[in-house]
Amino acid sequence: MIYSDDELDTGENENQESYTISGRDSVVFAIDCCKEMFESCNDEESPFSCVITAIHDMYLNKIITSDKDLHGIIFFGTEKSKNSSDLSNIYVWQNFDVPCVESIMQLRQSQETDWNTFNTEYGSKPDHQISDVLWACLNMFSGTTYKLSSKTLLLFTWNDDPHFGNNNARKRAKAKAGDLHEHDIDVQVLSFNSNFKHEKFYKDIVSDPTTIGDMANPLNSIMNLYSYLMRKCSKQRALTRIPFRLAKGVEMSVGVYTIARRATKASAVLLDSETNKQAHLHTNYVDTNTAEILMPSDIKLLQTWAGQDIVFEKEEVENIKKIEKLGLTVLGFKSRNKAIKLWYHVRTAQFIYPDDSTVKGSNTLFTALLTKCLEKDVVAICCYVPRANSAPKMVALLPQKEEIDDKTSEQIKPPGFYVIFLPYADDIRKVDINKTNTRATDEQVAAAEAMIKRLRFTYDPDNFDNPALQTHYKNLEAMALEKDEPDPIEDHTIPDFERITRKAGAQIQAFKDLVFSPGYDPTQKPLTKRKAGGTGDAVVKKVKPETSQINVQECVTDNKLGKLTVQVLKEICKEHNIQASGKKADIIAAISDHFQGL
Repeated sequence: MIYSDDELDTGENENQESYTISGRDSVVFAIDCCKEMFESCNDEESPFSCVITAIHDMYLNKIITSDKDLHGIIFFGTEKSKNSSDLSNIYVWQNFDVPCVESIMQLRQSQETDWNTFNTEYGSKPDHQISDVLWACLNMFSGTTYKLSSKTLLLFTWNDDPHFGNNNARKRAKAKAGDLHEHDIDVQVLSFNSNFKHEKFYKDIVSDPTTIGDMANPLNSIMNLYSYLMRKCSKQRALTRIPFRLAKGVEMSVGVYTIARRATKASAVLLDSETNKQAHLHTNYVDTNTAEILMPSDIKLLQTWAGQDIVFEKEEVENIKKIEKLGLTVLGFKSRNKAIKLWYHVRTAQFIYPDDSTVKGSNTLFTALLTKCLEKDVVAICCYVPRANSAPKMVALLPQKEEIDDKTSEQIKPPGFYVIFLPYADDIRKVDINKTNTRATDEQVAAAEAMIKRLRFTYDPDNFDNPALQTHYKNLEAMALEKDEPDPIEDHTIPDFERITRKAGAQIQAFKDLVFSPGYDPTQKPLTKRKAGGTGDAVVKKVKPETSQINVQECVTDNKLGKLTVQVLKEICKEHNIQASGKKADIIAAISDHFQGL
């Protein structure tokens, strides 16, 4: 295939985009260890326990989704000190590394830590310097040898003005925060203190003070700290960044993002049975005539057309693939209702957002186009080439307006365009359906409508986890963390028959009475039809395997007995009076011993 290297074409990889990640995501948690962080209110968890539990759950998720991301945890305000720069009252509790079994176990054991236990082990010293905290965090980010695509510092504290009356300490903290910002570290300050005010001190510490707004305390309106951490710490990586051409000389840059991707189990790792080290697979192409290893320059591509083999050079294939320019090219605009139909679904949609870092002014041009498309309720029909040498696609750009949560001021939906893939004429199938004379009566239709109305519910894919994946990872987690048994999972895909009967039992029974015959039982297995021409049970005569043409001695010498079936191997044993039984490997061993002794 000319486009065999384009995973968007066909097969199981239709929705599985593969791309190289330019770096790793990284997060450092800095936790204030003052006494107030260990005080619980209304029999709830203490703020310290909430943070530790959320980080623990986040690590479990990261092991599955992004096991290469780096994380570190720092305690500040402790009497004990442990850090690379010998800073006072700063304790590096977990080093900057990928989540592992030891770090997760340490978090799990610390979830119920109270103030007395913590104070005995680490001590307390409220006179700490925020500049030292930021310096220690900067050292963690700078000390790694890995390339980092994103760097986030989450600082959990209680006191909103730690350096009240100390202008020198405030200046040092502000200067150090500036160093973090210059290193592209996103600094966010969170607190469980209901009276916390960023304006007193931390407005000069956070990366973007405009995001604070009227929400003095971000954690006041958060029901699930874990979900909040996942949103803040999980960066959306662009699948690719491409040019977007509206007309000749009018071009901007956009990032392409994946909306949905099939979650799969991690592939098994091959190990050497003797050394237990990872085995690596290397593929070599060999000339069947000379047995010489072929170099890439020695290999050509072949395509069969009308029974004739057409051979292509590598350069010819590259030129054939260059049909359209890389990126999105607008062909025109069309009404949204006429352009997009439910039956046009070809594959999972993508999402595009402007990339001002590549082409200056992309945000402005993109916003203008989005605004006009929303006003006129139209979509842009484009030719889409996601990568060099990939096949062009016809797509419709569906505009989406930004939505903000009134309570939390958080973004619910980002502004941008959904990339809806459209079928070509070659992709559309005309299905001829044979019409039948059987039609439902008006009474049956009305009964079905009443049943469906009673069974309606609000569907949200976020409420349905894949039970097979959850079971798999819970078992791995139990083995890695040495649990007695895996944590139970709740399978939401199993129908709640009791609730269904309670909600729509009468409507379901009325529908069955009108449609099915009396005594209908859906659980009864259908009767098996007897084949025509038979009056009784058919007797299948076993065919004796032919072994006369098999050179058993040669198979033993070349270790080819494993390619024979068990039935053939048993026939060989019978012909040569070889006593063998059990599994296939035992029979092969018996035959090999017999012929090697001849």
